[in-house]
Amino acid sequence: MKDIINELPGIELPVGEVTNRLDHMWESDDAGSPSAFRASQMNVVLHFGWDVTAEEAQERFDALLKFAQRYPSRIIVLCPTREIENGAMRAKLFSQCYIGESHREMCCCEALLLGYEPENSGFLANQVSIWLEPDLPSYHWFCGVPGERIEKYFDTLLVGVRRSIYDSSYEAEDLSHLNWPEPGLLGDLAMARLLPVRQAIGQFLSGYDISSLCANLESVQVRHCPTMSGEALRLMEWIRSCLSDCERCEDCSALRANFSIDPCEADDTDCSLLLEFTYSDGRYFKWRKFAEGSLGEIEASLGKQEERITTRVKPLGPEQTIAEALFF
Repeated sequence: MKDIINELPGIELPVGEVTNRLDHMWESDDAGSPSAFRASQMNVVLHFGWDVTAEEAQERFDALLKFAQRYPSRIIVLCPTREIENGAMRAKLFSQCYIGESHREMCCCEALLLGYEPENSGFLANQVSIWLEPDLPSYHWFCGVPGERIEKYFDTLLVGVRRSIYDSSYEAEDLSHLNWPEPGLLGDLAMARLLPVRQAIGQFLSGYDISSLCANLESVQVRHCPTMSGEALRLMEWIRSCLSDCERCEDCSALRANFSIDPCEADDTDCSLLLEFTYSDGRYFKWRKFAEGSLGEIEASLGKQEERITTRVKPLGPEQTIAEALFF
């Protein structure tokens, strides 16, 4: 497998020359030069593990560049490599300016890429600290890094990081189960992608009293396609959190309901994500997101009348998803 750093764009430089080259690259006395449009608000570290493919790395790198056009950032990309040893490192520098409808809408982005040996966590933390923009908040995006290795970064690489994020639909393990020093400072991109789903479901169910939704509830089921396992898990957590508001009710049925997460049925090829409530008194609620496009559908009979409603679930763009995970 090729090293990721070889596949991502940028000019290869000695590690020690990267910051100097950055400083000279933006030097100019011209008020209309690109340097006038370079004003970082934060540092974002994109941290890859061994099993990430070149295509996956490029997709995430491109998403972060789009994010940086909206939220100016210094991007640092950490790429594990087999081509170096004895603590040596490799570096690349990428910069690009994006021009909007007018020259005044220009945005200049920079990315510093570092090839590293995963075992050298201390050296890695030292180098990243040199590359960070001082006095700006830092965020960390893990992609394909094993949980046991992440825990070794708690006291080095992640010291002072405002928030760490990952994608539970991509990772082989649920990183929320790690012994994070501050669990509240961990975000999941799968949860971020659920924002329009939660809005669509919440808007409909808000028309019913919580005690009515909990009464006689027998089961809550979430089903998902292979690429949305993280979304299914976070959707179930959200539903359980919402229903927990009724715990004050005496003998609440929601406390005894069966909650399950399963793959979509083999013959249901048009469904990517599904949520279903069933009740012992015959009531039901069913929401599904179609596999193609941005449409979903609600079928429900919750005591008023039988309803069948088409819902629009417009997915967030990659840069919006990152922002939602980092900031909210």
